[in-house]
Amino acid sequence: MKTELFDVVDQQDRPTGQKVTKQQAHDARLLHRCVAVFVVDAHGDCYAQLHKKSNLLDHSVGGHVRAGESYDAAAYREAAEELGLHNVQLRPLRVGLFSSEYNMQHMFGVYECAAPADWRFVPNAEVGELRLMPIATIVAEMNQHPRTFTPGFINTMHCYLAAKQLPHSLRVRGDTWWALSDCSCDFLILERPQTIIQVGQTG
Repeated sequence: MKTELFDVVDQQDRPTGQKVTKQQAHDARLLHRCVAVFVVDAHGDCYAQLHKKSNLLDHSVGGHVRAGESYDAAAYREAAEELGLHNVQLRPLRVGLFSSEYNMQHMFGVYECAAPADWRFVPNAEVGELRLMPIATIVAEMNQHPRTFTPGFINTMHCYLAAKQLPHSLRVRGDTWWALSDCSCDFLILERPQTIIQVGQTG
C-alpha cells in the first residue's frame, strides 16, 4: 500500500513544500490540513461520529487532506468513504481554520451537508456508530464534559456556531479541553432525544 503524504502548511495555510506522513505530522506537531463536515438532518440536528480509535465524539465526517488535494476534493472523498454520502452538496463554511489541539495542529476546511431524506448510514470499516444530536445538546455536553469530544470537533464547533449564527455559548476550546476537570455548567434545553445508530443498524 502506498504511503499517504500530507502537505505541511504555514499559519497562512500556504504549503511549505514539505510532505510528511500523518504520524510524522502529529509527532512533530507540524501544521497540516484536515476537513470537517457537519452532516445535519431536516431539523438541523447533527450526526456525531464515535471515533473508533479514541472512543471520543467527533465530526460527522473528518479526515486529512492529501498532498496536492484541495479541501473540497478531500471533503467529498471523506463523505463518500465514511458515510456513503454520494452526489451531495457540501456547503463550505470556512477554509483555513487554525486548530490547536494540545498535541497536534490542524488547518481545517469546515463544511455543512444536508443528509438526503433517503440516506441511511451503514456501519463500515471507518465508522461504526453515529449519534444524531441537537446542536444545543452537543454544545452543552462540550461545556460539561469536554473530554468526551475530540479537540478538533470542539474547535470547529466554534466556527459552525458563528457561521450559522446560532445562539449557543461554547465556553471551551480544543487546546485546553484535556486539562479541564468536568465542571458544573448549566445544560441547555434538550430539543429532541438523541438517536444512536450502532453497528448492525442502518437507520
